[in-house]
Amino acid sequence: MSAGIDRNSTTVWVNARFLDRPVTGVERVARELLGVLAERYLDGRGCWYSGGRRFCLRLIAPGGCDAASPWRNLRLVRAGVFRGHAWEQLDLPRLTRGECLVSLCNTGPMLKRLHILFLHDAQPFVIPKNFSLAFRCWYRTLFRVAGRLSRHILVNSRFTRRELCDHVGIPGHKMVLCYPGSDHVRHDEGDAYPLSHLELPEQPFLLAVASANPNKNFALVVRALGTLGGKAPPCVIVGRTDQRHFGEVSLDTERVTHLGYVSDAELLALYRRAFCLVFPSFYEGFGLPPLEAMAAGCPVIASRTSAMPEISGTAAEYCDPGDYRTLARAILSVAESPARRREMIQRGIRRARNFSWDDSGRLLLELIADTA
Repeated sequence: MSAGIDRNSTTVWVNARFLDRPVTGVERVARELLGVLAERYLDGRGCWYSGGRRFCLRLIAPGGCDAASPWRNLRLVRAGVFRGHAWEQLDLPRLTRGECLVSLCNTGPMLKRLHILFLHDAQPFVIPKNFSLAFRCWYRTLFRVAGRLSRHILVNSRFTRRELCDHVGIPGHKMVLCYPGSDHVRHDEGDAYPLSHLELPEQPFLLAVASANPNKNFALVVRALGTLGGKAPPCVIVGRTDQRHFGEVSLDTERVTHLGYVSDAELLALYRRAFCLVFPSFYEGFGLPPLEAMAAGCPVIASRTSAMPEISGTAAEYCDPGDYRTLARAILSVAESPARRREMIQRGIRRARNFSWDDSGRLLLELIADTA
């Protein structure tokens, strides 16, 4: 497909189907990766130069996509007749035939070989009960076929690499570790952002970043708070939740404040206000909120499962996601020891500095040069 680029340039397409979706973890990774490329590596026309070669990046989305490119030097091309998965499997390989494609959000054309595909976890294989039968079958087929045919598979942690090798059968040598960064969040920013429009507790509060996915395990938070009784701090939940995922417990409106969706600036300010982030997921391929919290100077309590110890190291307190009593003890440990909290803040800031979008962007460009 012609993108209006001269013959001396190599076109590299970026699957931009994600631009029409709400920003969750995988969309955040895609936006930050492309943002660092646009800001630091690409010229005004979206081109990058390496070894005497010129690579011109272009975004491509379905013809009916309403979103615009967030980056001035990354042109968005809308093309194709389908939407959703049909667009990715039928239109996208035809539109990018013979050219390199980058897909950053778990899905892309199954049969394309000049393809860099970012896979973020193996949840449909490991926790099948959280997904419909159709979803499980489709993602399992997609991961297995695209995992073998794509030129490179990006993964967000060593844990995810092991999971995809064990459960999907993707050869280890095809997978390239590309940690997400933390530098979109800083510990010295966010205090000045006003939160007076939000109904927040006056006393220090726990922060939980939620979704409707039962994997996030927010029933554990509610049970832990109930166990603590009068010692329980108030809790603020941001994001979408579904009462049925709390099992037999209910949200105590006197103890728990649910804010729903918040902006990036509001979330940063909440990290700065909270005395601790609780993140008790059963399974995470990476877990971006704990890294964001550490970068913002907020202590973290996370599950000692999947990728979370790999990412948080010794900077976090840990709990067993199947035992609410361990979370209750961790909350008390942070709440009752100001010295421990100060230590966690400093360790978290240092830990977060190890994760850089700039490093991730350079790695992606190296893979683009190899693939294209």
